[in-house]
Amino acid sequence: MERHDFYQAVEQRANLADETDARNATQAVCSALGERLEEHQSHQLADDLPEEINDHLTDGASGRRLSYEEFRSRVEERTDRAEIGDPERLSRAVVETLFEHVDDEEADDLRERLEEFGYDEIVPDS
Repeated sequence: MERHDFYQAVEQRANLADETDARNATQAVCSALGERLEEHQSHQLADDLPEEINDHLTDGASGRRLSYEEFRSRVEERTDRAEIGDPERLSRAVVETLFEHVDDEEADDLRERLEEFGYDEIVPDS
């Protein structure tokens, strides 16, 4: 999978203006998600993604106990461009795209982690 395909899917799902906005949203969501996941979980998930995208999951701190509101706030801060919209909508678009681009086992594990964290608002329907 190419990163362009990933960004294009995020752009369409979140109804963004262009790939630059999709890249910005992906970076914000993946870096916040990488903070919340344990390091080994981030690396397992990242293995199925293009390098530019997986770097956002694996760079920086991991295993932080972020509430959903803290997660959402970090996404909002990191997008820093009001015109790309609601952090929950962006997060859901990125997570749905992650689910589509990783193997079924990783998608199931991510779904389980997100539900465990109380991030139900961004978990795609099965």
